[in-house]
Amino acid sequence: MAPSEPVQRGRRLSPEARREAILDAARGLFAERDPGTISTGDIAEAAGVARSLVHHYFGGIDDVFIAVVADRAPALADVRSAGPETPFDERIAANVAAGLDVVDANRETWLAVVDHGPRATDPRIHGIVEFAVQRNIERMLTANSDLIADTPATRNALRAFSAFSTEAIRAWVAGRASREETEALLVASFTALVRHALPSLEAG
Repeated sequence: MAPSEPVQRGRRLSPEARREAILDAARGLFAERDPGTISTGDIAEAAGVARSLVHHYFGGIDDVFIAVVADRAPALADVRSAGPETPFDERIAANVAAGLDVVDANRETWLAVVDHGPRATDPRIHGIVEFAVQRNIERMLTANSDLIADTPATRNALRAFSAFSTEAIRAWVAGRASREETEALLVASFTALVRHALPSLEAG
């Protein structure tokens, strides 16, 4: 994902629009580069604003990163829009592919959050990650409400699958697996969870 076109210096924008323009520029930079190599000056240049404006709206570079992560956190869940109206096999394939597309467009940001780097220890990141996990669980329950029941055991299983998915995606982003292999693994494992593991849990 390429950084957004710089906003023309001197152009009058509302505070909300200016903040969004800075956030959009930061989102593009963080998606393409190691966040540890990016400064507020880089973001200011990409956004076409003075560096002081970045600090005015966000504070330091860590605060900008937190804002970007919070902005993107719901995307992995929300993009999985296929639900009970779609046949199960098509639904799972479409939702897995859509989720991987989001990661692919935000690789460096995603890695910075899940790869246990310095920023990943920030309690604000932990809160955002937990929010994203919960949202993902809710989305999986809604998308597959025709096949699975919303029970504590099901939620625990879906949380475990989320952790499994993170490790599978990490291998792909790190170059240890191909996109095709990762997609096939996630589709097969979620299919087995829904069709075999969860019914066994409910029967037990």
